[in-house]
Amino acid sequence: MAATLRAMFMPRLPSRCAAITCAAWLCAGASAQEPAAPEPPAEAASAPTLPADSTAPEAVPESKTGPVDKLKQRVEDTLDSWEEFLNELLVDALGPDYERRYRVFGQKKTVDLGKRWTLSLDERQTGLLNSAGTGIPAAGRPSRTYELTHVGKRNDVRFYNQHDGTGLENGGSIGTTLGRGFSLQTSGRRLHDDMLNIARTDAQLGLRHGPGDLWVEGFVRHAELEDRGLRQPWVDRKPKANFAGVQAQWEAAPGLAFSAQHQRAIKPEMAPGDERLADPRTEFGADYRPGGAWSGSRVYWRESPQLGLLSSQGVDERTTYKRVIGGEIPEGSKDGMVYAQVRHQSLASDKDALFVVGWRHTHELAPKWQSHSLIESGIPVAGDALRSTLFDLRIQHNDFPRRALGTELQAVRTPVRNSDFASADFTQRLGRDTLFVTRASATELKSKDPAEIPVIFGDASVGLGWQEPEERKFSTFWRYTALAREPRRDGVVQPGAAKRRARIVFGEVEYQPVETLDLLLRASRRWDRDQSFQGGAQRITDLYVLRPTYQLDRRWRFGFHVAHWKDEVLGVQRGYGAELAVQMKRKVVLALGYNAKGIDDGELAADDRLGKGFKLRLYIPTEATLNYWLRSARGEAKPENVR
Repeated sequence: MAATLRAMFMPRLPSRCAAITCAAWLCAGASAQEPAAPEPPAEAASAPTLPADSTAPEAVPESKTGPVDKLKQRVEDTLDSWEEFLNELLVDALGPDYERRYRVFGQKKTVDLGKRWTLSLDERQTGLLNSAGTGIPAAGRPSRTYELTHVGKRNDVRFYNQHDGTGLENGGSIGTTLGRGFSLQTSGRRLHDDMLNIARTDAQLGLRHGPGDLWVEGFVRHAELEDRGLRQPWVDRKPKANFAGVQAQWEAAPGLAFSAQHQRAIKPEMAPGDERLADPRTEFGADYRPGGAWSGSRVYWRESPQLGLLSSQGVDERTTYKRVIGGEIPEGSKDGMVYAQVRHQSLASDKDALFVVGWRHTHELAPKWQSHSLIESGIPVAGDALRSTLFDLRIQHNDFPRRALGTELQAVRTPVRNSDFASADFTQRLGRDTLFVTRASATELKSKDPAEIPVIFGDASVGLGWQEPEERKFSTFWRYTALAREPRRDGVVQPGAAKRRARIVFGEVEYQPVETLDLLLRASRRWDRDQSFQGGAQRITDLYVLRPTYQLDRRWRFGFHVAHWKDEVLGVQRGYGAELAVQMKRKVVLALGYNAKGIDDGELAADDRLGKGFKLRLYIPTEATLNYWLRSARGEAKPENVR
């Protein structure tokens, strides 16, 4: 793999954080009454919650009494509470991969949005017990979870999104108090396992009775699977079923809870041979989280004498088990943990047994230097349980505002596929007006299935930003990016696996002629050779975007854009649209817009949203990032809340 790292490069998918972020401030005023202490929304293993860091909002001036002024003030108060969170996003905002700006140095950040709304972001290495895909582990991007929660007098709300090297999971739940001990519980989940190429959809509606420490609930639910890779031993590629059931939970003592449930399919119409997928689910469980000196520890048990793939939460019969016993305990370092789990009786065979053991550790190497490591092994004990071994090491150096460095190495070995991931990020301030950034990453996938083509993907870039140091009305940023995809076989012409080489030159200029007007011009050119398109002949594609933005008020901005896209083979596309934006602290911008005519080329558009229709984006203007890094070199005061 080392021989090809320098040449092979490819970007990752754009973040979905903006949609969750918008929902936060739009909904922040939904419940104005002070709530009691109802039961919080159910916790998902892939998206744990932490207490919020409360921040008091500014008082509303008495002169602002109109409904429009009150709405604007509510939004501004909410954005003020995001100060520290947004400051740290600016540390790593430049580069071709627009998800890396949310790394925040591997820490979980929690923001109090007011009115009992909380937004949190978490990033950590992905293992068997916390991956988005619930199947087989894979090397790749670290797990990033965005979560929005609200605990109100009548409604408890939770939405989350998790994306990592194994897949994508998002979902939510709403609990509504009806009175006399009754509440309505609704939930939904969408999951895609990239390793197995399986999608899963769940939706549930239930009527619950009882207090938070002892309740019983009757429910109906719908579950659907989709085998997009056509690899599963199912007759129907999209098996689905409806279920009805009852579940109960009892908190016998602080930290100790018992649960039970039974659900059965309602008139299942399964294809012959797929009947087992809709088997009923009968389950008992216990969960104990002690306090005091053992705070942070956990012991749990789940037993399912009856279980089918659709009635479970899994996506693969080989990795879904009827019996699970596990425990975890802090090991002393920040976010460190030692954990173990025994899984017995998979849906593929009652003989299967798997022992999972892992160690997550954080170490302070030196002042401003930190390492995060994860070692995990899935050890077959009996039957044909799938073995897996995972190693992940991340080293980070945060010497803001001089420089920031991050590196990561990850390797995963399984009987299904071996995968490796490596990345490096470096930002360096050069003098009082220039900033240098460089990024690189590579991922190798090698399947044990002869029909699947082993491929290496990668990307690398260098960028240079400059800001006029006196009045700071003019700034520019230039970046060169190399992308590549390399199949480990000859003669591959399959789209998505064929050999590809591409180079992208990106440049932008931003100028502020007057205080209320910003002019932004962006230009990109891509030289692309893809063996799956016209035999690898070179294509040149250009994109130009002009965006004037007017400041309407203290935070509010209105802008529009015109875009021109030209490809040597596919011709010309033109686009235009407008957006209304609210500016957060340090010029982080949240914008909602509509494009009457769109352009679909996310690789060149970067953080612009140029496709047709309504668009929502959270972005950081380049000049804001440059100003944030360079202001200390000019002898200016250090921004608040920066470590």
